[in-house]
Amino acid sequence: MPYDAGANGALDNHVDFLAQIAQESQGKRQKRPAPLSAEEHAENRKRLERATFVKPVYADETQINVAGLLKKWQRYCRENNVGDWEATLKTLRRATIMDFFLFVRSNYTIKSWGTSHVYIRQFQQLYTSVTGRFLDRNDAKEVYKYHRQVLIPRFDLRAPNIDGKPVVSAPDLQVLLAFNIAYDTKIFPSERHRIQLACCYKMMSYTGARPAELVHNERAKPKNKVFKTLFGSKIVSLDATDHGKIEDEAGDDTDDESKTDDAAAECRRLDELLSSETKGRGRPKALCYEDIRLMIVRHPVTGKAIPAMAIKFVHHKGSDNKPKPTIFYFTPTKKLVFCLVSDIIALALHDRAFDAPSLTSAGRVLGTKISASMSCIPLRWKKSMLKIPILRRFGCNGVLSHDEPMPYAKLRDDMGQQSEDAGFEIRWTPRFCRRGAANAANVRHISRCDLNQMVDFDMQNTFLQEETETRLYKLFAHVSLTRDPRAKRDMVPAKVWANLPPEPEIEKLHERRAALKRGQYRIQGRAEEQEIRMLTEQIRLNRKSMRTTLRSDTETRGELEEEEYEEPQIELDIPERARLAEIWCHQPEHWTDNEIARHRIEQIDQMVLLCDKRETRRRGRQRRQLNLSTKRDSPSISPAPEADPFPLLMDAGQCPDCIGDGRLSKEERTFRFCRPAIRNEHFDDQHLKARELAQRRGEAIRCEHPKCVDVKLHSLDHFRNHVRTVHNVAL
Repeated sequence: MPYDAGANGALDNHVDFLAQIAQESQGKRQKRPAPLSAEEHAENRKRLERATFVKPVYADETQINVAGLLKKWQRYCRENNVGDWEATLKTLRRATIMDFFLFVRSNYTIKSWGTSHVYIRQFQQLYTSVTGRFLDRNDAKEVYKYHRQVLIPRFDLRAPNIDGKPVVSAPDLQVLLAFNIAYDTKIFPSERHRIQLACCYKMMSYTGARPAELVHNERAKPKNKVFKTLFGSKIVSLDATDHGKIEDEAGDDTDDESKTDDAAAECRRLDELLSSETKGRGRPKALCYEDIRLMIVRHPVTGKAIPAMAIKFVHHKGSDNKPKPTIFYFTPTKKLVFCLVSDIIALALHDRAFDAPSLTSAGRVLGTKISASMSCIPLRWKKSMLKIPILRRFGCNGVLSHDEPMPYAKLRDDMGQQSEDAGFEIRWTPRFCRRGAANAANVRHISRCDLNQMVDFDMQNTFLQEETETRLYKLFAHVSLTRDPRAKRDMVPAKVWANLPPEPEIEKLHERRAALKRGQYRIQGRAEEQEIRMLTEQIRLNRKSMRTTLRSDTETRGELEEEEYEEPQIELDIPERARLAEIWCHQPEHWTDNEIARHRIEQIDQMVLLCDKRETRRRGRQRRQLNLSTKRDSPSISPAPEADPFPLLMDAGQCPDCIGDGRLSKEERTFRFCRPAIRNEHFDDQHLKARELAQRRGEAIRCEHPKCVDVKLHSLDHFRNHVRTVHNVAL
């Protein structure tokens, strides 16, 4: 509908606004289900009379955990000749429960008695879901006493959280943010992931939110028959053949087909009433654009227009049963490295999420004018972006997904690795940030020991009526106490690894695997394949645990030489990342408000450009190659300018995919490998998987060379032939 100009020449949006409100209100109206007929009510009463138990409402994660414990129960019944797992549950005795948990502790890795305590509670839920009655209270108490008196001392189970609960402070957060953007050498599919990691670090530290409120942390439900038997119905002891009986009764009268259809429809309606079907949310369970409200407000004192933001966290623990959203407000910070508002604006600009077509840069967003009669103007998102996660994952070919959120495992692993590489002795987890926010806000007052077992108040000097060491105690309570900026990820000398005696447990696993393989390399299709792969994974985990323990002990016991510490220089190939690192790490204290505002605009623009860039692992080799070429050139003769940086006829050592990747720098796109064989290994590792996936999906195969944009290829073999004949590159 075209806009009509008002009396003052401005656009009159009233008609469109009313139409939008009418459309939204119509979509919000929920259709009431049709009432049941008298016959359906009668049949429903019959079904409910045969039902003996209405199941409790379990969360999705609880259902998955109970299904996992069911596998252990099935294994116990099978290996110990107990009998059928379901029949044993329905005739369960106290001694069987105790023996089952002895079996679980003997055959599975459990270190804390808190874990086995949770298993007992999950077993009670499993028993209730199968039998339709609660476990006898006396039996449950005896099982808990058996767990406390027998299992804990026998297997030396440690108390939960006995190792301490580290806490993140503002200086710790600044160190990790600076390392993420300036010193980290880890390769991500896109540099946008660094901006997303910075957003996660800040939001968790400022709000204490669980990571599941920001990224995707839901496990997929099993699709096996056992899981459907456990949680496919809302009641227990419902006759599963009711549907077939009704269809048979309706099919007796073959002359009247309408009665058959009515009976089948009636049965389906009753099945839907009692079945437990998962309803979709219409959006991913992660932070989406509709949860973020961005606005420009007028400061009540200075009168300047500043950006502000409100984020509604809705995916708290138990949100499906008891919705209790929490809204946090954010404003710009004086230290630009801590500014979460700038990060969200940068990601929104990169996604082109603003509804106003004029908001295409940081200057336009932060320069939005507020009329004299208003104190705030909201910045709207596009309707198509409301249910899109702002923190998203990357595919195998490095392409940003449109609607898939970032997985929690990616956040957890990257956070842990960056914290270790930054020199922290303790590997960070998202809980560190949660405790830091809770300690800063003092949300639990006296019972803060539940969050941090360290008392960060100088009780000694307070008792002695001396000056308290407040700053020193703040250091004791946080993870920065164990940080050494000179530390490397692996400081164990090579001679220590060489002289390390073999681990007996690992040697036994090696011998068992060698006996199963019988000197053969290929195991696919053999009867022992599953066990061999399981042994290989166990060897890997044991070796990793052993190396981690040795590395930690060596770093703790080793003595560092006395040397003057020099802050490392920032050496980055991507100009946008280098400029952003300079702003974040070297911001002076004397900047005025106008200088901060100007650099805020610059940092947002740099982040938007950085989102389209990508690092590679060839920075060191490129730098050496450039230095060698510079030394060979004569200082008196300037090299001739290169006419075409991307010629059609490529060098035999160049990658045909990297040369067309606009996210890379010019040097990385034109990089030449020392041998074609090394180039082929790079292509197979970085690009082949994505091309094979595109071929299986039936997507278009194209050459990434800048001069072959319009070339259409039919298959992967056609692509290989094209780069060999046209670009002189044999893959």
